[in-house]
Amino acid sequence: MNRMKSFIHGKKTLYRAFIFIVVYLNTLLTFALIYILLDFLDLGSVHDHYASDSHQEQSLDIVTRSLYFSAITLLSVGYGDVTPFGLSRAVAIAEALIGYLLPVVIVIQFLPPFQNTEGENFPYD
Repeated sequence: MNRMKSFIHGKKTLYRAFIFIVVYLNTLLTFALIYILLDFLDLGSVHDHYASDSHQEQSLDIVTRSLYFSAITLLSVGYGDVTPFGLSRAVAIAEALIGYLLPVVIVIQFLPPFQNTEGENFPYD
């Protein structure tokens, strides 16, 4: 019986980890698309300080730069080699906030429910 509980718990943990990876990837891709759209509409761009202006005008570079910037912003790395301008700054702030909150949500999901002194489960069950 104990072995079965361990197996089920392991499956739940893998499933939760998979869900959180999907959430991270979805968030990363959504923000990358927002950066591409803002650049396309000339409302805000993401500028790479180490690439030439002609290189940054290429469509593929806009996509890869937006993906890269989204990843380093969401994961709170922030190397400083890529900088947002215009409305992209506000979007980067929102993405960074989400990037700080997602790990908290992940940790809370893996904690066991709290119990009060009478042995009843905490209300968020």
